[in-house]
Amino acid sequence: MSSRDKVRDYCGVFGVISSDFSFSVAGMIYSGLMALQHRGQIFSGISMSDCHGNIISHTGKGLVSKVLNPKHLRGFSGNVGIGHVCYGRPNCESLESAQPYYYKTHNNEFSVALNGTITNREQLVQKLNNMGRFISGNSSIELIATLIDALIVLTDDRFGVLKNLFNVVKGAYSLLIIFSDGTVYALRDPSGCKPLCYGQFKNDDKKFYIISSESCALDVLGGKLIDDIHPGQVIEFRLDSLQQFQEKISNQNGVCLFEYIYFARPDSIIDGISVAQVRYKLGENLALDDDMNLSNPIVVPVPDSGRSAAMGYSWKSKILYQEGLMKNRYMWKLSSQTRNKLNPIKSVITGSDIILIDDSIVSGNTLKEIIYMLRKEGANSIHVRISCPPIIKNCNLNDVFATRTLLIAHDTKEKNYDNFDEEMRKFIDADSLKFQTYDGLINAVGNASKGMCKTCIREFCLIDENIERDAKELIN
Repeated sequence: MSSRDKVRDYCGVFGVISSDFSFSVAGMIYSGLMALQHRGQIFSGISMSDCHGNIISHTGKGLVSKVLNPKHLRGFSGNVGIGHVCYGRPNCESLESAQPYYYKTHNNEFSVALNGTITNREQLVQKLNNMGRFISGNSSIELIATLIDALIVLTDDRFGVLKNLFNVVKGAYSLLIIFSDGTVYALRDPSGCKPLCYGQFKNDDKKFYIISSESCALDVLGGKLIDDIHPGQVIEFRLDSLQQFQEKISNQNGVCLFEYIYFARPDSIIDGISVAQVRYKLGENLALDDDMNLSNPIVVPVPDSGRSAAMGYSWKSKILYQEGLMKNRYMWKLSSQTRNKLNPIKSVITGSDIILIDDSIVSGNTLKEIIYMLRKEGANSIHVRISCPPIIKNCNLNDVFATRTLLIAHDTKEKNYDNFDEEMRKFIDADSLKFQTYDGLINAVGNASKGMCKTCIREFCLIDENIERDAKELIN
C-alpha cells in the first residue's frame, strides 16, 4: 500500500503510570511513541501530570525524535503521562488540533488522545451548541474534549461520564485521558475497531502500568501484556490500582482486519492474535494451488507490510525469497514519488520472474509504478499476489475507503465484473494477479475472525467466492 493509497485515519496512543512520585516517565513515553511511529508521522505529542496537580503538554509537527527531542523532554517531570502520534486528517489537521489535546476550563484540566473516527459529528456539535458550547475547528479531538468537559460539569463522576460516551459518541475510537490529579482513563468503543491494550512491569520497588495501541510498545519497555482493553470497556488507572467497567456488547463489528494486514507492527499481538503469524499464514494460503511454470522465479515483497506474507508464500511454494525493493526509510511523507521511496535492486530483478507480494490494493496507482520500475530493470515477468481480498466496499471509518471512486476494485467491478481480476491486472500491467480468498483470510486469522470487521471486503466475498453465508455473520 503506497503513501497515496494509505488509509489515513489511524494513530497511536500511549500512556504510563508510575507508583513513584519522584520518577519521570517522559523517557518511557518517548520510547513507547517511537515504537508506534509507524502509526503516524505527521504530528507527535506528550502530556504529563506533575506532583503539583498540573498538566504540562508539548505537541509539534514531525517525527517523535524531532518533536520530543532531549531539549523538550528535559522540561518534563511527572510520574503519569500520555503520548500520541498522528497520521494527519481527520484527527490532526493542524498543530492546534495535534494531540494529546490539552483542555482547561475553570472546572476541569485534562489532556486527551484519540485513535479513531467519529461518525456523528454534526449531531454532537448541535447538542453542544444547544448547551452553549461551541467548537472552533473541524477536528474530532476538540469535539471529544469539549463533550467530556460539558458532561463532567453535570456530575463529579468521571467514570460515569466516560461510560456514557458509548451511548453518545458513534464511530470507531480508542481514547486515553489524563486529568490533572494524575488519573488516567483508557476506553475502547463498543465496536472494538481500534486496538488498545495494557500491561505492567516492576523495576526495583516501582510499579508501572502501560497503555498502548499495540503491544510492541510494551515489549520495548520490558512490560508484560496483561490484556486488551475490550470493546465497550473503560479502565481507570491510578498509581496502585485500576477500576474496570465493561459495557454489554451486542452486534459488534470487531477490530478492523487491516490491523492484521497492514496497520500494526508484525511483532504486536492484537486481541490475542499474533500479527506476524496472521500475515505469514496469509502468504502460505496465497501459495496454495498457485502453480506457475516460471524459469527463474523469486518471491519479492513490497516493503514493509508485504514481508511476512512473502516469507509465508516462499516457504509454502519452495520458491526463493529475495529482497528486490529497497525502501528509503527517511523519506516518510516528504515525497509523493514512488521512486524516491522504493528502488529496485537490479542484481536481483534483472532476468527474474518475480512473484510480487503486497498487502492490498486501494487505487492501484503505486503498484502500477512499482511494476513499471521492475520491468525497466529487466524483470522477465511480474506476478502480483495480494494478501487481502479486494477492497470492494467503502468504509466511513477509514478516510481513503470512504469514497468508492478511489477503490479500483469497486470501480472495476462496476464496469465489468465478469473480468474482475483481468481488468485490474491490465491496469497495473502485471503478467498475472491473484487475491487472497475469503476462506484464506478466515483461516489465517483463526477463531478471532468472528470478532473482526470485514465490511470493506464483504461484497466481494459474497459474490466472488459464492459463499452462502448470512451477511451478519460476515460482519461479525
